Amino acid sequence: MNQIVFVGRICRDIEIKSAGENSKVVNNALAIPRTYRDRNGETITDFIPFVAWNGLATMLHKFACKGQRIAISGMMQSRKYQDKDNKSVYVIECHAQEIELLDRPSAKSKEDQSFKNGGSESDDETKESMQIAREMVDQVIDQLKEESTV
Repeated sequence: MNQIVFVGRICRDIEIKSAGENSKVVNNALAIPRTYRDRNGETITDFIPFVAWNGLATMLHKFACKGQRIAISGMMQSRKYQDKDNKSVYVIECHAQEIELLDRPSAKSKEDQSFKNGGSESDDETKESMQIAREMVDQVIDQLKEESTV
């Protein structure tokens, strides 16, 4: 089974691109703080690349912005491509199947949104993120159970 759930903050401004005739794609990353700190008491943050296609890409472009907290349910995939120097580049990224916007951007425009403190969250936000992730995982497990009984 290849099913993951991430809760974090969008790292970059949302840019939607065309991928072929009828496809839209957004490539970005989530900043996800770990539940523990380093020796100096600093938050450790992981940056997980993700891809959203078509309807999800359009939704992100219209309603999400850099720094906003979202939940992604999807699967991890790897791919390889040749860069401009003809070197092989290997990528592992989350392919979003479901995205939930967890907070609303402030009244500022999308261009004014700033990604502060490397995506670190307060303890309360981290606990809330963990609860949301648990709920999404429970939903995925319930769906898998239903599919296996059919």
